[in-house]
Parts: sequence; structure tokens; C-alpha cells
Amino acid sequence: MGHKARLKKIKKLLPHQNKPPALPIESKFPNSLKTTVVFLLLFSLLFTGAILRLQNLSNVQRRTPDELVYTRQAGIITQQGTEGIRRLIREYNADEKQWIYPPPTRVGYLWTLAVFMKMVSKNTLEVGAYLSCFFSIISLILLVVLGLRFFNRWITLYALLFMNVSPVALAIARRTWQDAMLGAVGLSLIWLSCEIIRATNKIKWIIVFILIGSYATLIKESGMLIYGLCAAWLLFTFLINEKSFKKAILLMTLGGLGIVISVVYLSHAAGGFSNILEVWQHVKEAMPTNRYAIEYQSGPWYQFVGSAWIVSPVNTILFLIGMLGTFFSRSSDSRSPASAIDKNRNIIFGIIIFIITFMSITVLTPYCQNVRYVSVLFAPFYLVGGVGLWHIMTYIRSKLDNFYFSIVVACVVVSLIISAAMDYQNFIKIFVKKSAIDTSIRTLRECSN
Repeated sequence: MGHKARLKKIKKLLPHQNKPPALPIESKFPNSLKTTVVFLLLFSLLFTGAILRLQNLSNVQRRTPDELVYTRQAGIITQQGTEGIRRLIREYNADEKQWIYPPPTRVGYLWTLAVFMKMVSKNTLEVGAYLSCFFSIISLILLVVLGLRFFNRWITLYALLFMNVSPVALAIARRTWQDAMLGAVGLSLIWLSCEIIRATNKIKWIIVFILIGSYATLIKESGMLIYGLCAAWLLFTFLINEKSFKKAILLMTLGGLGIVISVVYLSHAAGGFSNILEVWQHVKEAMPTNRYAIEYQSGPWYQFVGSAWIVSPVNTILFLIGMLGTFFSRSSDSRSPASAIDKNRNIIFGIIIFIITFMSITVLTPYCQNVRYVSVLFAPFYLVGGVGLWHIMTYIRSKLDNFYFSIVVACVVVSLIISAAMDYQNFIKIFVKKSAIDTSIRTLRECSN
């Protein structure tokens, strides 16, 4: 055998230099088995998340003033309908003592709560808590949909595990607040925005987006911000990335029409647009004199951002890694370990920009340092944390062979389960044992020590 022939034979026996490394957490099991295992894990985690929310409904020791207000407002609407809304607005504008409490213009939530009260034939405080529990579970389902569609199954499993035990998400799910509903509706707008960006036939998705977004503006004032940021994201995509003025005009036209319809309905329900303006003016006037808002929801911006560490320290670190990895990692070819999320990198980038923008506006708004006010960010927070873990595992996989990497994976899984258990213990400590009645930044700091 000649020298060249021997070299060719040796080269065939050696590992191919261009062979792409295996995906970080992928195994050699058949795809059907892996799919079944992932499905069972997702179902088990969803079931666990629902059980955790349901079992903590009965351990609330004190109800907040906001819960009393929402229950009373919805009860009056249950009995009097639209006339009840007008009555509530007249009473609100005439009584300065009410201005520090939730205004009756949040009809999207109040009508939903009133309908739910009629369905169960009760108008007690617990009815609103069950409604919040329902929307909290819907958020878990939306996280799975968003994660599987635009991240990957391993990131989705990670995010669902930590969302299940999120201290603030669990606290909101047991209270008669609108934050669980707005969080679910806002998360659906983020998901719809991602679908619109990916879809070839965008019209049907845009119509659904407009309908839900218009309703979100009636749930709470920040619903307009969520809707506006998602719409701005889509407009940027249409005008800059796709160069499609037709789609941009369609979105602006339908979006404007939806807003007009919402404002017209709210004006009709309130007995005139001037009454709505008067309510909003009173809310603005009352904030500087609201002792609770001044003492518990004010302070330097970094303490609000730092609340993420109180809620979930492990995911906070992974979130920063995921954000930096998305911003600075290079686009990979189709054979790269990162290809599972690289094809949706622009969408993940957009979600991170949404998180940063929404958080920045909330931080800069006076007297708004309350973690439940950013409930729409909970699921994206954990998903981006999953991206951070994915980047770490991708790097480790490139350095280790299969045996040692399997050991690392086992250790990471155990560590994540322990970290999730610690997050749940934070919920028990802060909201059950110490009976924290709110999620304001000062309350979290005081009760977490």
C-alpha cells in the first residue's frame, strides 16, 4: 500500500473535523422517546404549577384595601351593569378619600370579575382570588406555547419550573387583583407579536392582536403601554426589516380603530369622556399624598431592578447571561449547537428589548416600584434565563466528551431543582409565614430578611 493510500485510510478512521458537536442537552435516544419524555415533563410541571396555585388560595390571612375595592366595584356592576359603572365613577370623583384606590375605569377587569361572580353566584373576596388563579395558570400555558414556538423544549422546561414557584406570581394568584389577568393578556400580546413576525399570512394574526390589545387597554392603564410597545415592535419589523408599508399601514389603521372603539365604549360606560379625564386627574393628584406609595413604592431605580434577586437569584444571573449572550453572540450556521434558538434570535432580541423598555418606564414612573405591576414580564424573565443556561451548557458541551458532560447535566438538573425549591420557600417565608400583603419593593425587602 502506497504512502498516499495509507494516509487516506488513516484519515477515514479519524473523527471528521467538520462534524458539528452534539446539542448541549440532546441524547442518543430516539426522537419519539425524547418527545414523549418532554411532553410528560411539561404536563407534570403544568399540573404541579396549577396545584401550587390552588393549594395556596386558602392560606391568605389578610386582604388588602385594593381587593376590597375591586370586589365592591364588581359587585355593584353585577347588580346594576353599565349604570353601576357610572355610579362608581360619580362616587369616585366626588370623594377625595377614594382617589388613592383603584379607579372604576378599569372596566376590562371589573366586567370580567362581575361575569365570574354571576357564574358562581357569589360576590365575595375569594371569587376574585379564584379568577386570579385561573389567569395565573393561563400564563403558565402561554409560557409553554411561547417557549416551544420560539425558544426550545429545554428552555421551556427550565422556565416553567421556575415560573411555577415564582414567589410574586404565586402571591398574585391568591389575591383579588387585576395583575394576574393583565399579565396573562400582556403575555398573549407578546406571543401574538412573535407569531405575526414569523407568519407569512399576517392578517389573521394582526386582527387577533388588535382585538386582545384593545381589550388590554381597558384592564388597567399600563395595558396601553404593553399594547403600545408590542405595536411599536411590529411597526419596526414591518418598516425596517420587511420594508412593507402596506402591513404597517394596516396595523396602524386597525390598531387606531380598536383604540377608538375602546375609548368610545369607556366614555359611554362612564357617562362621558370628561368623567374619565376627571378620574385620571384625581389619580394623578392623589399619588404625591399617598403615604403607602411614598413609603413602600418609591426609591432609587436600582432597588426595584434588584428585586429580581429577591424573587429568584439564580434566574437573575442566568437572565443577565441570556441577555448578553443574545446581544453579543454571533449568528451561527445551521449545524451549530446554538441553531435551536439562533433562528429565532431576532424574536428573542425583541422580547429582551420589550423587558428592558417596560421595566425602565415602570422604574422611572413615580410611586410605581411594585413587582406585581410588571407581571407581564414574569414569563419572559424566566425564558431569557433559560437562554442563559442554554449558552452555558452549549459552551460546556464544546469542552467535554459525552460521559463527563452527562455528569455535568445531572449536577445542573439537581441544582436547578434545589434552586426552584428555595424560590418556593421564599414565597412561603414572605407571603405565608410573614403574611406580606403586597409585592411593593419595601415589603419584599423587609419580609425577605
